[in-house]
Amino acid sequence: MPEMPDKVERNSSKLNLEAQRLSASEAIIPKESYKTIPEDIDHQHKVDVEGLENVISDSVKNSNMVREKVDMSEEGADEKMLGTGDEEQQNLAKKEEVKFISGDQQNGDAKIDIGTVDKTFTGMTKEELMKYANDPFWVRLRWFLFICFWGLWAGMLIGAVLIIIYAPKCAAPEPLSWWKQGPLVKIDTPTPDDSVVEAIRTLGVKGVIYEVPADETYNIASEPAISDALKKLAGAFTAFGINLIVDLTPNFVTRQDPLFQKAMNNPEARSAFVWREGNQVPNNWRSLVNGSAWTNEGGQIILQQFGPDRFDLQLKDPLALAKLKGVLKEVVGLGVKGIRLANTKHFIIDESLTDDGPSNNPYYDHTHYGFWTHAHTTYQEGLGELLYDLKAYVHNLTESQGFLAASDDIDRPEVYMSKNGLQSLDMIQLGRVPNLLANSTTADHLYRELRNVWESTVEAGKHFWLQWNYVKQEFLKHITISEYNIFLQLIPGVPVFNVDAPRAKPQDFSTETFHKIRTSPSYMHGSFDLYKDVNNTVIGYSRTKSGNPGFFVVLNPTEHHVDANFSNVVGIAEELTIHTTSSNYNVTDVAVKAKVLSSAIPVSGYSAMILTYVPKA
Repeated sequence: MPEMPDKVERNSSKLNLEAQRLSASEAIIPKESYKTIPEDIDHQHKVDVEGLENVISDSVKNSNMVREKVDMSEEGADEKMLGTGDEEQQNLAKKEEVKFISGDQQNGDAKIDIGTVDKTFTGMTKEELMKYANDPFWVRLRWFLFICFWGLWAGMLIGAVLIIIYAPKCAAPEPLSWWKQGPLVKIDTPTPDDSVVEAIRTLGVKGVIYEVPADETYNIASEPAISDALKKLAGAFTAFGINLIVDLTPNFVTRQDPLFQKAMNNPEARSAFVWREGNQVPNNWRSLVNGSAWTNEGGQIILQQFGPDRFDLQLKDPLALAKLKGVLKEVVGLGVKGIRLANTKHFIIDESLTDDGPSNNPYYDHTHYGFWTHAHTTYQEGLGELLYDLKAYVHNLTESQGFLAASDDIDRPEVYMSKNGLQSLDMIQLGRVPNLLANSTTADHLYRELRNVWESTVEAGKHFWLQWNYVKQEFLKHITISEYNIFLQLIPGVPVFNVDAPRAKPQDFSTETFHKIRTSPSYMHGSFDLYKDVNNTVIGYSRTKSGNPGFFVVLNPTEHHVDANFSNVVGIAEELTIHTTSSNYNVTDVAVKAKVLSSAIPVSGYSAMILTYVPKA
C-alpha cells in the first residue's frame, strides 16, 4: 500500500504536463464547441490517435460530443490568408464536417467521422457481372433479344424483296390509237378491186373511209345490198390490219323512211321532226339549196334544210335519237370500227323558230343560204351533251377500239364540249387550217391563226384529235402538196387523203417515212410547241419527249431564201440534222443528213423541211 502515493503523484504530474501543453496551444488552435452526435450516422471513418489514452479526461471520453467548426470570420483570417470570397465560403460550407467520436474506453482510442462522401458510379466490376452471366433469367432474355434482332432483320429483307417484286411497275405509255396514227384514205366504192386494196395496203395506212350515200344512212339495216357490201368491204381490209370507217349523214330522212311515214299519220311521232300545223311558214329560214327551208305537206309545215324530200330530224328527241343509235349498232355489227357523222352542227334545232339575221356577207343576197347567220339551226345548246352520249355509245359497242368523229368542217369547236368540260367527239375537222396553208403569205399570220386553233381544240384540256383533209394542187396558191404534207404530218392530228392522191407523186407523200416518225415516242407522247424565227419570217414547231430524239418542222411561206434563227426554241440543240426536205427545197450543198445550226437554218422560198436533234435537258 505505500506505493499508492507514488502512483497518484506520477499521474498528477502527467496531467499537469498535458495541461500546460494544451494551454500553450490555445493561442494557435481555435476554440471548439461541441454538439450531440446524431444517432443515425451513416458512415464513420475510424482513425487511431496515439498518445491520447492518458490525456483526455474521463468526462471527455464518456461524453457524446463532437467538435464544431468555429466561425473565424471575425478575425478575417481566412479571407486574408486564402483570399476566399462569398462564393468560396459557400463552397466550403457545403463540405462535410469532421466529428470526433469516443472510441474504446479501455485503450483510449478516438474515432473521426468525416460525414457522407459522394461516390461516382463506375459501373459493375467483372466479378459482379459474372454473377449474372449464367443466370437463367438473363440467359433467356439474351436469347430473346438475339432472336428478335435477326427476325426483324430478316423481315425487313423479305419485305424489301416483296416490294420490289410486287410494286406496280411504271407502265410504258400506251401507243396512240390506230385512228390517231393514220394516215386514213378515202375510197369511193364499197367494192374496190384487188389492185386498189393492194395499193392501199402498201401505203401503210391505218384505216379506209367509205361514205355511205346520204339518203341511204337509215336504209343500211333494211337493204341487204348495202349491209352486205359494207361487211365484205370490212373483211377485205381487216385481213391486212386496216380498219373500215364509214361516213354517215344522220340528220335527215327521206320521204320513204318508216318514221316519217308514221309521223304523217300519228302526231305522237312528229316530235322527231320540226313540225308545225297549218299552212303558214313560221320564219325566214333558208335551205342549203337557197330556197325556203320549209315545205307544206297537206297542211303540215315541215323543216327540210337539205333539199326536197329530206326532212330534218330533231336528234335530241328520244325517237330520233333511238333511230340513230340503231344505225350505229348496225354498222358496228358489220365490222366497222370508226364512224364519222356529217352535218353535226345541224343536229339540234331551236324550237322557238326565231327569224335568222343577216351575216353581212357581201357575196350573197337575201335569197341565198350564205346571206343569213343560221344562229337558230346550227351549234345549238345541248349539242355537246348529245354528241358525248353518242360517242360513249360507240365506244361501248366497239369495246373502246372505235371512234366517233365529225366529217365536216367545224367553225366553233368550243360548242363540242360537254357540260363537264369533256370533248364530245374523238376527232373534228378544221377546214381553216388547210386554207391557211394554201393562202397565207406571212409566218406571223400563220402563227397567230394556228395558235388560236391549238387553244380551242388541243390545249386547255380539250384534247380533240384533228383531221387534215388534203386539198388538190390547183387550190394551193404558192406551196405544193409536198410542203403541205410535210408541215401537217407531225401536227397532232391525222392526215386524210383520197386513194388516188399518192399515185401522182409518191415522193410528195412519203407515207412510209412519215409512218416511222408518227410511231416514235416524240410524236405519240411528246409535246407540241409552235414558234416563229427571230425575224418573224419562218414558222416552225417542235415535237419532243424526254430521252428521245426531237423533231423540228420548218415552213417558209415567203418566196425568199431565209437563214432562219430558231435558237429561241426551248431545249433545241445548237446543231440539227436534216431528215426530210420538200420538193421546192433547193439550197446548194445542203441535203438530207446534212448538219445545220439552229441559229441559221437555210430554208429556200416556199419550202418545208423536217430536222432531228437531241433536246437539251
